[in-house]
Amino acid sequence: MDDSLIRYWDGHRWTFETAARHSPAPPPLPVAPAAAAPVLRADIAGAVARVRGGLLGAMKEVKLLAEHLMPDEQVLALTGAHGDGSGVLVCTNRRLLFLFIGIVRRQFLAVEWNAAKAVVYTRSARTLQVFTTRPSKRAVPALSVRVYDITDAEAIINAAQAASAAPRLDVA
Repeated sequence: MDDSLIRYWDGHRWTFETAARHSPAPPPLPVAPAAAAPVLRADIAGAVARVRGGLLGAMKEVKLLAEHLMPDEQVLALTGAHGDGSGVLVCTNRRLLFLFIGIVRRQFLAVEWNAAKAVVYTRSARTLQVFTTRPSKRAVPALSVRVYDITDAEAIINAAQAASAAPRLDVA
């Protein structure tokens, strides 16, 4: 009746004598090593620290950003943006790119500075567009995303001007 006691068997029947059950200590459970928080590259961490409007819904993309950068590419500025989903808009020394990784869909858009002709930010629509031709009513942007914080949009545009060898890039 008591699991902490054992009863003896004399070969024919159980006796009335009992003893304390000596159970070996259970083996220790394997401890999985704690998952280390991903360490951001210094240039990415610096750009994240300068973001004013926030990266709501874009931290997953920020953590995966280093995988999408070229070896000699440096992040100058970034911000949260919305394309096919909430992602991150990044200005580097080589290109402007947007990265969104969803459960079902992904979006990766990039325009290198030697192909970009103009960057246009429309304040009323809060849309940042990059054109590979001169902007006109018929021109289709190579990259178009919504950036809700004007301060972050200006930081991206300023970094774009510096990275693209201004005055070659028109910024409106």
